[in-house]
Amino acid sequence: MKRGEMDLKKVLILLALTMILSGCGKVYWVGNEKDIDKEPAVRQHVNYLQNEKPDRKGFKSINIAEGNLMVVVSTGTNKLELEAVDVEILDDETIITVREVEADSDKINPYILIGLERKNGKLKVVNEDGEQYEIGF
Repeated sequence: MKRGEMDLKKVLILLALTMILSGCGKVYWVGNEKDIDKEPAVRQHVNYLQNEKPDRKGFKSINIAEGNLMVVVSTGTNKLELEAVDVEILDDETIITVREVEADSDKINPYILIGLERKNGKLKVVNEDGEQYEIGF
């Protein structure tokens, strides 16, 4: 094999590895509650949950800056808090899994903010037992 062919082969292998590894990063993040003022629609929805729907267990997705999506998931009780476990992006749906943690929250209706860089198809939020959260409200 000639030197030029070997160099090209190395470049192609490196390029393939880079593409594979770039797809392995997290596609979600947990939003900081202190930053909700940066996104008025998120702030409005969180206030709605606290003031008008304190017993609402469900989720709502909101388009935010840079083409991202913020998913607000609420417990419906101040006896639980939420942690993000995983986001699975399939061909026809995106599944967010949350962990419900027993707690005596200082929020009326505890919630978690989960940001998504992308999603495919229908959005579904479930707890670790597979129980689905109600969409929209």
